Amino acid sequence: MLGIIGVLCGLIPLLFWAAGVLAVLALVFGCVGIGRARKGQADNKGVAIWGTSLGAVAAILAVVGLAITVTVVNDTVDDLHSTGGKKESSTARGPDSDALRFGEAFAYDDGVKVTVAKPSPYRPGPYAVGHADGNKALTVKITVVNGSGNTIDLDLSTVTFKDADGAQGEMIFSGDMPRELGGKLQPGERSTATYAVSLPSDAASVLEVQVEPGLLAYDSESWSGPVR
Repeated sequence: MLGIIGVLCGLIPLLFWAAGVLAVLALVFGCVGIGRARKGQADNKGVAIWGTSLGAVAAILAVVGLAITVTVVNDTVDDLHSTGGKKESSTARGPDSDALRFGEAFAYDDGVKVTVAKPSPYRPGPYAVGHADGNKALTVKITVVNGSGNTIDLDLSTVTFKDADGAQGEMIFSGDMPRELGGKLQPGERSTATYAVSLPSDAASVLEVQVEPGLLAYDSESWSGPVR
């Protein structure tokens, strides 16, 4: 029975792990059964031989299933990175040589473009969360244009902020903030989001914004520049 179930699981590549476990059990019990039959302690030698044979088949299918699963996963990851890989930009770079200047657009290979506008001063409301007295509050507008032929899930986007010291900035939550990237962005559409961030006064001379418009599908890109 274990061998039969193992073979059936082995026919489904994703269940290679179950086929492998059942194959080992079938081989062990089958060999034990054959040994007992030879000693005259059991009369099910034929069943034991069949169980051992099916266990061997299940083991082979488990190895094949593992190979297929690994290949499919690797191909899928490669496809995701190839459709969302970075495209060399001819635009000028910010103070950080690896970052774009605010206002510059970054284009991915599939036509998706991301732009981070120059930060603007922001006055948080009295009930704002994430802002401390004495810190500098800024708003940052991010625009994503879907120039690809596929729908983008902006709910999987990530946006992070860093101050002049490289420490992560605190996102401000207020009545009108943030207006985050989200929803399904269809081909040809654009989406604009606005975030508010709080920076320590002694590290507020420079802001870096990192945007990843889709989990795994797109690499993150950075924008950086001085703020007033």
